[in-house]
Parts: sequence; C-alpha cells; structure tokens
Amino acid sequence: MYRHLQDWNDGADDLNYGQGVIIAARWILVMAGLMLAFWNPGEIAELRFQIVLVLGLSVANFYLHSQVLMGKRSIPAVVLGASAADIAVISLIVATQGGFASNLYVFYFPALLALSVTFRTEVAVAFAAVTVAVYAGIASFALPADDGQVLVTRLLILAAVAICGNMYWRIERDRRQAAAKVMEDLNPVVREEVAVA
Repeated sequence: MYRHLQDWNDGADDLNYGQGVIIAARWILVMAGLMLAFWNPGEIAELRFQIVLVLGLSVANFYLHSQVLMGKRSIPAVVLGASAADIAVISLIVATQGGFASNLYVFYFPALLALSVTFRTEVAVAFAAVTVAVYAGIASFALPADDGQVLVTRLLILAAVAICGNMYWRIERDRRQAAAKVMEDLNPVVREEVAVA
C-alpha cells in the first residue's frame, strides 16, 4: 500500500513538470479543431457536434490551466481523466468523419505526445495501447482493401510518438533526480546560499 502511494506521489511530482505540455497540447487541439471545423464544414449537425466537443475540451482545459496559474497542485486523476477525454473526443470526431478516410487522426499525435512526456511509462503505454486499438477499430470499419499497409503504418507511427515522448520523460526524470542528489550532497550552508540566489 505504501509503495503504491509513493508511486502516486512520484507521478504527481512528474505531473508538475509536464502539466504545461498537456495544457499547451490541449490548446493546440482546441484551436486546430475549431479552425478545421469552420474551414471545411460538413452538414450542420456534424458541425454542431464537432463544435460542442471542441468547446467541451476548452472548458476542461481552462480548469487545468487555471490550476497552474493559481499555483495549485493538480490531482493526477483529473489530468488522467482529461487526457482520456481528449482521446475519446478525437476518436468520436474521426469516427463521425468516416474512420480511415478522416485525416483528423493526426490529432492523436499531440495528445499522445503530451501524455507520454507527462506521465509515468506504465500510464503512457496504457494510453498508447488503448489509442492504437481504438483507432485500429474505427479505421478498420471503412478500410479499403488495398489500404491495409497505410493503416499499419499509421498505427506504428502512433506507437512511435508515444515511445519517443516517454523516452524524453525518462531522460528528464533522470536529470531532475541527479540534480536533486547533487543538492542533497552539498554542504547545508552552500545549499542555503544556492537557494537564496
């Protein structure tokens, strides 16, 4: 039980460093989603659906952004839920626009990248696996017979984005841990002088 709580606290510390990435990626998704909805609008019902989904993301992102601006520590479960909502919204939009034929699958990339540079490896792998499986399911319903290789390539690229992002997360985590160890090893007087400067 204690180990589980310690892992959760470590994840919350990592979230403090990576939360800005998630917020920036979500604002990019919101702005790009609105621009694409207005750039090439389909039927009015489809346009309404897309706008409601994108505005829902913006409201959730505003909450996360306000937490950071007020200096409050975000609850990891809330950020995980918001990230899951991002994947769900992207999946709904891709599904309503024809699955494989929709070019909006590219919105998975910033969402997965933001997740993988913010959360622990286990969480990033779980989200990436679910995202790849969901997109494979959505795209396979309307997949032309000769486009199987294209779908496999897209799925591999989605996985690669998550892997590369998490490698960056690991590098940054190791760098922060090494810096913290150096600070612990410093003489207490020097540590106070460094903290004041």
